Amino acid sequence: MNTAQIAIALFVFILLSVFWRLLDQRSGNSAPATRPRPATSMPLACKQADIRQLLQQMSHTLQARLHDAGMALELKLPADPLPVLLDRAGMQEVFAHIVEFACRAMKAGSTLHVLGRVDGTQAVVNFMDCAPDADEPRLAQCFDAASARRARLRSDCESIASVALCTQIVGEHRGRIYAAPSPLGRLGITLRLPLQRAGGGAPADRL
Repeated sequence: MNTAQIAIALFVFILLSVFWRLLDQRSGNSAPATRPRPATSMPLACKQADIRQLLQQMSHTLQARLHDAGMALELKLPADPLPVLLDRAGMQEVFAHIVEFACRAMKAGSTLHVLGRVDGTQAVVNFMDCAPDADEPRLAQCFDAASARRARLRSDCESIASVALCTQIVGEHRGRIYAAPSPLGRLGITLRLPLQRAGGGAPADRL
């Protein structure tokens, strides 16, 4: 085995180790399942909730974490509810991972903008960074690079594992999370979840 093959094998081993550690931490915070759920199954803890309220309730914790890194948080949420089926603990974990991405990717003095909105049959939350010198959006680039597995260092292995875990949790909610332009024109992280009808049913359209 040559040096390049050894390096690749070591990288894969580190990536898997970090990913499984994150999964173990997640499973340690909830009751163990008797058997794995299919990827299309909703989490057992899912209940209809307004995702605006979850963001507002978490805003102090998220703001404190960003403040420690020299950054700010700005929430822009609609007046009307954004009702979705939520496993609150799982979605809190997704938001926390996104903030950790922001702390690693963004410069001190930047602001993490969070925009909630309705797009057809979907509730959408956009996460965008705005740096003082208006440079390239680092948050989306960091998320996209980790998603594409272009990382090389251990810290990036942790980013890859975070993206994989966020994708898994959001997928369990029948949603999507990915890097894409926001309505404000800047590239950011986009989270899409199916809106719930007034009667509690999900829209017929799939994401």
